[in-house]
Amino acid sequence: MAARQQLTDGDFDTLEKTAQALRDSKESYIHGSWALKSFYLGVADIDYSLPDAQCIEFLNKIRAWISAKPNSATAHIALAHALIDYAWKARGIGWGDSVSGEGGTLMEERLAEAQKALEEARKLPTKCPEWWATAQSVALGQSWDKKRYFALFDEATKLEPDYIDFYSNTVLYLQPRWHGEEGESEKFIEDHANDRNGVDADIFYARMVWSLDSRRLDKNLFDAHPALSWARTASGFDQLLKRYPDSLSVKSEYARLCFKAHDKKRASPLYQQIGLNMDVRVWFDDVASFRVYRKWALEE
Repeated sequence: MAARQQLTDGDFDTLEKTAQALRDSKESYIHGSWALKSFYLGVADIDYSLPDAQCIEFLNKIRAWISAKPNSATAHIALAHALIDYAWKARGIGWGDSVSGEGGTLMEERLAEAQKALEEARKLPTKCPEWWATAQSVALGQSWDKKRYFALFDEATKLEPDYIDFYSNTVLYLQPRWHGEEGESEKFIEDHANDRNGVDADIFYARMVWSLDSRRLDKNLFDAHPALSWARTASGFDQLLKRYPDSLSVKSEYARLCFKAHDKKRASPLYQQIGLNMDVRVWFDDVASFRVYRKWALEE
């Protein structure tokens, strides 16, 4: 939120310094995403509920940033990020057959503009991991074929193998509703977990499942994805709890997934620890589901 206020005030130098500091530090959160990702969400996210006039006004503020700092890769990436949001606002979040002709055309135009912004950023010396993550979002919307998509993924992970959004974005791309086949995203998760050593393998697996759950694509994640391993997911969350024993976010997501995996044995102590402290970031303010899951876990 503070970063967005800086954009409103035209404090572009501060934005540049903040982004570079986050690139250098590689600071990350418990769920694995870098703080750099949150920076871009703060300065460039567009609320789908806003009227177009306000979206355009916001986009013009980012364009003013580019005018003031034409050599800023950060500004160009931020514009691409905002345009992708604006593209999905035009399309809507329903299945493809629900998209209007006008919505589809506007989406194509806005994604093309986002791609152009990324092309401008690529010419600049600053190499930001979020460039590749944003390009993945363009690729999803433009329906890139797998050969082209995975060339982008390989380039991204060669640059920064620990930028977890490269992997979670690919898990989304490989969903059958998008560009994958049944079981393909699960195999991708397993393969890339196996590339890691020791407990980091199961932690990566758990974080990918966490990311997939946060998309809210399926009412019951494990029923929709039977190839996902609940045992490995639970092992990863157990390791996360050892690292972050006081984390309400980890406990909350683990508890949510226990319900979806029908694992009351693990769920009960988690809900006892959580009490009535609903983590709104995990539950998306869904009080009704929190109460249902909690009741299920604690009833005899």
